[in-house]
Amino acid sequence: MKKIAVFLFEGAELFEIASFTDIFGWNNIVGLKEFRDIKMETISYKENIKCTWGGKIKVEKVITEENIGNFFDYDILIIPGGFGKANFFEEKNNEIFKKLIKYFSESNKIIVAICSAVINLLESGYIKNKKVTTYLLDNKRYFNQLKNYNIIPVEEEIVIDNNLFTCSGPGNALELSFKLLEKLTSSENLEIVKKNMFLK
Repeated sequence: MKKIAVFLFEGAELFEIASFTDIFGWNNIVGLKEFRDIKMETISYKENIKCTWGGKIKVEKVITEENIGNFFDYDILIIPGGFGKANFFEEKNNEIFKKLIKYFSESNKIIVAICSAVINLLESGYIKNKKVTTYLLDNKRYFNQLKNYNIIPVEEEIVIDNNLFTCSGPGNALELSFKLLEKLTSSENLEIVKKNMFLK
């Protein structure tokens, strides 16, 4: 069984969360039987997260300094992005998050960062010499920040470098979830899930 953790910062965008939770949820119902065992859970450094556009999410598991070791058995870490005005970058230097990234990076596990979440990911200091993208609009102010890190900025909407998946916005999150599902299962399985969800 594969285990996926969706790490939520304050101000995360619901669409970027749902692009993954819904695709993998549907997979466990309509996907090929041999692939219906992918477990996905929302995690954070606190119990409730207020989303960018309002509404709160109660996470399934709270990660702390004391229990962080329990989260090392996840296979994939997904980090949805959010807006600064919703305090998304307030905890970018969160030590718990940094330790999680350190472990996933050193273990060569899959990390997925969507839109502005790339900035929080890179602030951890553990992503180096990787091809990366982020939000490309708004005078490229987020993309231009990439030069502050020891990575290779790529001005494309979706960039995959080995086990690091990054994309430029909410609209790409859905496509990125397709790519992740295909990587973990098969192209046939992906098409079955998309068909049942009426996704093209």
